[in-house]
Amino acid sequence: MIKLRHDVARVGVLIATKDGESTIADTIRSVAGQADVYVVSDGSTDATARVALDAGARVFALAKNVGKPAAIYRAVKALQLTKAYDLLAILDDDTIVAPNFIEEARKSMKPGVAIVVGRTITRWGDDRPWNVWLGCRAYAYWRYQLTIRRAQSAFNVLNCISGSNSVYRSELLDQVLVERTPYIVDDTYWTLETHRRKLGRIVYAPRAHAFVQDPTTFGAWYKQNLRWMWGTFQGIWGHRCGRKASRFDFAYLLLMLDWFFYVLGGPLVLGLVLVGIWWNPFWLLIGTFLGYFVWTIPAAIAIKKWRLVFMTPAFIAIDWLYRLVFLHAFLKTIRRPSVQSCRWESPPRY
Repeated sequence: MIKLRHDVARVGVLIATKDGESTIADTIRSVAGQADVYVVSDGSTDATARVALDAGARVFALAKNVGKPAAIYRAVKALQLTKAYDLLAILDDDTIVAPNFIEEARKSMKPGVAIVVGRTITRWGDDRPWNVWLGCRAYAYWRYQLTIRRAQSAFNVLNCISGSNSVYRSELLDQVLVERTPYIVDDTYWTLETHRRKLGRIVYAPRAHAFVQDPTTFGAWYKQNLRWMWGTFQGIWGHRCGRKASRFDFAYLLLMLDWFFYVLGGPLVLGLVLVGIWWNPFWLLIGTFLGYFVWTIPAAIAIKKWRLVFMTPAFIAIDWLYRLVFLHAFLKTIRRPSVQSCRWESPPRY
């Protein structure tokens, strides 16, 4: 394990962006009072660099688009950020962090901790009150972070981090940053390298809030989820997750088993019902709705969005679509277990 200092007085922020002129200023202003802010413009063709400068960031502009992980790598090395700062927060260019985000993250950066993952919250305003894709993502974040992320954090078996709002020890970045990550999700590589090489703990800090933009259409939702799951499966294959004698591997095996029953269990039960072998279809329908309401009602209370309850039928339908994402990502991984260039298009910004 690398030696992790507890002196975390010097904190920097790095934002990688491509053509982010419409959102980058708000992101910079949300964190500028908390730490020094740097922006790497990854071959932007709009006014991103000028807007970032005007908002108070120091800008490192690349003439050619190289992809987010390569842009981050080049900026960190060229600006020597891991030497100048004890911690680096890496944010997306459409993330808005709470005024105490850095302070709350620092509180969780205890000895032995290498990465602190902030709480992710969907930016869901009154201009799109009934957008089911935003509602579904807001609900999914709440449920996932309340259950799986908290439990994984407690046992140091987090299998993924938030690429949009996580804070890293500089010593760790010196170890895991590479110009070309082999997976389509760069933070998947950083996470698995941290576990495999025993470089430190990864913890979840629920009080470090960050508000992110999420897909507003089916196409954007499907494309983003497919990339996330594809990167996850690439990581499982490339880092041989579940095939070593460790607590992390055991936890990952349990997670993969849960995915297996989730993807295949629902269709199997539905098939048995339709052919009359198992339950009455009416009671299955009632039970399904009640099971979802058990979660959506407290979610609506917790995030103060009562309309989540009325979106429950849409969430049930989207849940079946998500099974297709798993299957698509699995097949995509078989064809392409690694990538030569880690580039993608973000969902349209709003």
